[in-house]
Amino acid sequence: MTHREATARLNSTDEMLYSAERELGSSRIVQVLWRFPVELSPAALREEWERLDRGRLSRRPVPALVPGARRKWVGAHNGEPLREYPGRLTDDTVTDWLDEQVRAPLPADSTALWRLAAARYGNGTLLSLTVPHFRSDGLGVFTALDRRDSPAARRGTPAGGPIGEDLGELLEQGALAVAGSVALAERILTNRQEFDRIRSALAGPAKSPRSEATSEPRFFTTALFTLDAASWEERATAYGGTANSLFVEIAANLVRARVPLVDRASVRVGIPMNLRRPDGDARANALVVVPLEVPAGAPQHEDLRQTRRSTKATLRESGEHSGTLVPEPLWHLLPRRYADRLKAPGAQQTDVVASNFGVVPEAAARFAGEQADSVALRTMNVPGLVPEKAALRASLCMVRSGERVTVTVTGMPDHFGGTESLRRLVTDEFAAWGLRAQRW
Repeated sequence: MTHREATARLNSTDEMLYSAERELGSSRIVQVLWRFPVELSPAALREEWERLDRGRLSRRPVPALVPGARRKWVGAHNGEPLREYPGRLTDDTVTDWLDEQVRAPLPADSTALWRLAAARYGNGTLLSLTVPHFRSDGLGVFTALDRRDSPAARRGTPAGGPIGEDLGELLEQGALAVAGSVALAERILTNRQEFDRIRSALAGPAKSPRSEATSEPRFFTTALFTLDAASWEERATAYGGTANSLFVEIAANLVRARVPLVDRASVRVGIPMNLRRPDGDARANALVVVPLEVPAGAPQHEDLRQTRRSTKATLRESGEHSGTLVPEPLWHLLPRRYADRLKAPGAQQTDVVASNFGVVPEAAARFAGEQADSVALRTMNVPGLVPEKAALRASLCMVRSGERVTVTVTGMPDHFGGTESLRRLVTDEFAAWGLRAQRW
C-alpha cells in the first residue's frame, strides 16, 4: 500500500450524503439484515461488535489542514453500543423492530457511527446493522464485513496528519481540475445538450429545499421476500433476459401499477453502477446511479429482451459518471453556491431504484461464528422523503446468498399502502413471472 493510498478522502457523493442531513433534514441509511436458524450468544455478538469497531465503518470525516483540500477519513470508535432486544419478536412485531433500528438517529457529527442490534425471532436470531449512507454504500458495507478482522481496514490517517499530505492533495486535485476543465470545455463546444444542462443549472436558483412549502416526509413501507435463485435465473432466461433485467422489469412494473405518471412515455429506473477498483478501494461510496428509461403504460410480463438491451447500452455508455455535472476535482474546488447547483440528479430523481448487489461475500454471510440462512439489504430515507422534493417512489434491493435471492421492496405509502398491501402487490408481480416468493 502506497503512502498516497493510505489516506482516504471524501468524494462528492460522500459529501452530498453527509450534508443532506443538515440541508434537507433527511438521512439515507443502509441496513443489512441476517436471519439465523440458531440463537447467537451475547458474548459472540459483543466480540463481533468489537471487530467491526476496528474496521472500516468506524471512521469519521475531518477537515483538511490546507483550505481547498478534500476532507479525510480518520479512524474513530463507535459510541453506539450493541442493542439486544430483551423479548422475542413475532411476525406482528418484526417489521416495527426493523424500522426502529433505521429510525433511531445516527447523527452525522455524533460518535454514534453505526448500529448493531440483535433480537430472538422464532427459534433463531434476527440481526440488523444500520450504517449512514455517507459512511458507506451497500457494497462498501459488505467489504467492511469481509475485512472486519483488520485494524488497517479503516484506511484513514490520524487526526492532525502532516500538512504536506494535504498540500499534495490540493495540488493533485488542482491539476485534475484543470485537465477536467479542458476536457469539459471541449465537450461543451461539441455537445449542445451538455452546454444547455450546465447553463440551466448555473442560471437556476441554488437548491434550498427547506425554503419550499411542502408536505410531511413519508417513511417508506417495506416488504421482504426470498426466492429460489435457480428459478429466478430460469424464468429470466425463458423471457429472453438476465437475472438483472428481470429485476429491473419487476421494479418498473411496480411503478406502472401504482404510480401515476401523468401521460409520461417512460419510467425512470435508477441502476447502480459499481466504480470500485478490484483491490484496496477505500471509497465510502463508489456506486453511481444511472437512469434507465423504459416504456411506461401497463405492467408487462411478456418479454425482457428490450429491457436487457437497454440496460446493457445504458451501462456501456455511462462510463465513469460522478454525482456532479462538472468533473469531480473541479466541483470540490468551487464555492458552495455553485457546487450546490452543479449536483447531478441522483437516485431521488428517478421513479424507482433497482439495486442488484450480487452475491454476498461468504465472510459477510457469517456472523458470530454462525452461517445465516438468509441475508437482506435495504436503503431507507429517515425520517422519509417529501413527495414534492423527490421523484423517487419505490426502491428495490436484491442480494444472493447460497441458493437463495432476497428481494427487499420499499415504497411510498401514498402509492403502495401499508405492509400487507405492498406484500400482495409484489407477490402477485412475482407470480406473473412464474416465481414463487416466501415472506422473509
